[in-house]
Amino acid sequence: MDFNTILSLVGPSTLQTLAMVFVSTVFSVILGLPLGILLCVTDPASGIMPKPVLYQVLTRIVNALRSFPFMILMILLFPLSRFIVGSSIGTVATMVPLSIAAAPFVARI
Repeated sequence: MDFNTILSLVGPSTLQTLAMVFVSTVFSVILGLPLGILLCVTDPASGIMPKPVLYQVLTRIVNALRSFPFMILMILLFPLSRFIVGSSIGTVATMVPLSIAAAPFVARI
């Protein structure tokens, strides 16, 4: 196997992976940052606008989503991917569950 053959096999996959990482990072920050700010602001112990009930609901949702294995979350989000992108397989369709799976981690940070 020569270098050009290897490059023709690995090159497109590497670009697809980088695209998935970049797009899912941007959308996970867009989803997770407001959620994290809301968690911080409504914290009953140190928040500037304590809302214990809202904080408890949000923190439980974030913790539950963080504990889901990605493969299970991806299977559960197939219908959402199909609705948003028009397909449930492929590079673009994978960006939806990647973004949703990463958003709780961004929110918690």
